[in-house]
Amino acid sequence: MFINRKQELEILKNTLQSPRAEFFVLYGRRRVGKTELMKQILKERADAIYFVGRLEAPYDMLDRLSSITAKKLRDERLARFPFRSVDEAFHYFSEKQELVLILDEFPYMASTESSISSVLQDYWDHKIKSTKSKIFVCGSSIAMMEKQFFNYSSPLYGRRTKQLNLLPLKFLSLKDFFPGSGLKDLIEIYAVFGGTPAYLLEYEGNIFETIKIRILQKEEFLYKDAEFILREELREPRYYFSIIRSIAFGNATSGKIINDTGLSKGVVGKYLQVLQDLDIIERIIPVTESIKSRSGIYKIKDNYFRFYFRFVFPNLEHVELGEQDFVLDKIKSEFPRYLGPAFETIMFEILREHRNLLPMEFEKMGSWWKAGEEIDLVAVNEKADEILFGEVKYTTRKMGFKVLNDLKKKSKKVKWGSENRKEHYLLVSLSGFDEDLIELATAEKITLIDGNQLEKVVFQ
Repeated sequence: MFINRKQELEILKNTLQSPRAEFFVLYGRRRVGKTELMKQILKERADAIYFVGRLEAPYDMLDRLSSITAKKLRDERLARFPFRSVDEAFHYFSEKQELVLILDEFPYMASTESSISSVLQDYWDHKIKSTKSKIFVCGSSIAMMEKQFFNYSSPLYGRRTKQLNLLPLKFLSLKDFFPGSGLKDLIEIYAVFGGTPAYLLEYEGNIFETIKIRILQKEEFLYKDAEFILREELREPRYYFSIIRSIAFGNATSGKIINDTGLSKGVVGKYLQVLQDLDIIERIIPVTESIKSRSGIYKIKDNYFRFYFRFVFPNLEHVELGEQDFVLDKIKSEFPRYLGPAFETIMFEILREHRNLLPMEFEKMGSWWKAGEEIDLVAVNEKADEILFGEVKYTTRKMGFKVLNDLKKKSKKVKWGSENRKEHYLLVSLSGFDEDLIELATAEKITLIDGNQLEKVVFQ
């Protein structure tokens, strides 16, 4: 199943049609869809050589590469006399003028044969870059791919002509995965699985049934995939596990994480940076402040990791003892509250994609907090001296006056713009609004967005 990725496919198509040699580096976390994206090249170029690296002996790697190449290019001589070294292999490839070569899981190839990077660099510099050949290199270990291609000391540094960090799918892509699902279903699915295609394919039609049979079962890959991914990238995963678990439970500042985990300030600071580099967590600041703000907090970017370290990791003992129902009951009781932050993130995406939903143009959008006060959504336009304050609620109850009154009080504490700044208000409630609030909003030109409006926007 290959869904969406229109922009990425266009990039690949343009690369294949380029009149020059191309060295394309594709990287991203495991299961995000890199291999499936690379396979789309085969539909454009049936003569493309597709090779997947393994952890194996150098002889076995060369034998497989020879066999696949000979079959694809119909080279009987190569079938009889396979490559004896990576040097010989790239010499062979460098003689081709319009070759398309895909090397998937390149870090495994580099582990098998340490000289492959320097050999590839040599042939690229002196022969291949003067042809019209296209080389696509792909890998799942972000740390290893960065070491091979983005580290100044690497032989392949500066050789790439294009690079693409393949990210998980956005929320708005989920409707193509689940054409029969409603908005609430999609929100729940995204809150648990994020946008990783391999995870989304595990959905069974009911979120709690899926959690029970696809996540809370010891034999299922989702039971510990978050741990496996981190173990592949990190040397001391147990400390990282503790830090991510702490953030998942609401400890958003480095000070709170230090107190919760018992780790030193130096260790926490270092590991937080590594997790940011791996795109597992992010540091966010109030939208009205500069990047140097000391008010930054940490949040888990990927919803599957957030769900795993909030509900699964702390309850591994219960799962191991077969107490899945006990864990599932805990998840059900806390799930509505868990969905809140996920819904806020979804609304940021929707409003960025559909800017016409707001009464003003904006340059930046984010959240605001200070001294215990917080506003879910704030958008600003410095040139126009306009600011919008918004509250986003995922509840079963209709929103009433109190939310608006509280929002207005908090907005007065936001120091931004001039004294004459133009202010707007936005209320988002999946369950709708009280009639009195609707009447007031009409009179005061307050923007209201309910579940019915969102359904139309998402499924249009």
